[in-house]
Amino acid sequence: MTNDISGVIRSLQTTAVNRCRERIEDAALRARGLIGTKRSDGEHEPAPEKPEYGVTSALKRRHGL
Repeated sequence: MTNDISGVIRSLQTTAVNRCRERIEDAALRARGLIGTKRSDGEHEPAPEKPEYGVTSALKRRHGL
């Protein structure tokens, strides 16, 4: 029983860490994209929008979380 719970906790932890790594990598790619699209007058081109689905995406878009 203890091994089952430990396995579940380990699995959840691994999943959470992997999702965080993906988000960090995505943020780094977005930042590189913004740096690469600087205009000569100091303005940035808007980042291309891709469809986002889910509650988390809606909260991020609406509240900047």
